[in-house]
Amino acid sequence: MKTSTMRDLTEDILHQVKEMRDRGQEEYAHDEDNVFANFDRVSNLLEVDRKKVLMTYMLKHIDGISAYIKGHESQREDVTGRITDCIVYLMLLWGMIEDDSISRKESNPSMHRMWDRIQSPDGSLLDDSNDLLADRIQPNDNLQEMRKERDRIKEPEDVGTT
Repeated sequence: MKTSTMRDLTEDILHQVKEMRDRGQEEYAHDEDNVFANFDRVSNLLEVDRKKVLMTYMLKHIDGISAYIKGHESQREDVTGRITDCIVYLMLLWGMIEDDSISRKESNPSMHRMWDRIQSPDGSLLDDSNDLLADRIQPNDNLQEMRKERDRIKEPEDVGTT
């Protein structure tokens, strides 16, 4: 497939994904203020995280895609519809992750202000002088050596037998 053809196909796919998401919002959420309302309802009924509910729904489509790849083409729904649904679910999952992050910040703003203050833009931790802490808190794959150095533990001397 040519690059230009794939570019056009990508635009078409994204358009279909947006349409599917909008139709799903009307059909399932039933709540203009909460795009995750259907996941929240099932989450409350089953007492599980709404992301697990979403994953369960998405796995149904993954199972259908897997069957298609294995040669089972006669399915109730066309495989491209299942792929579209998976893309929508992944976008919703991304939204849930963002929403959870916002909720955590709102519920404990002082903790997040502190975290933002000690975290560098790349996610590393900084000390008061803005030096990276990574070298001091990472075991570099040899935790026992790090402990020995920290505790100044000497290796036991070989003891002969009598």
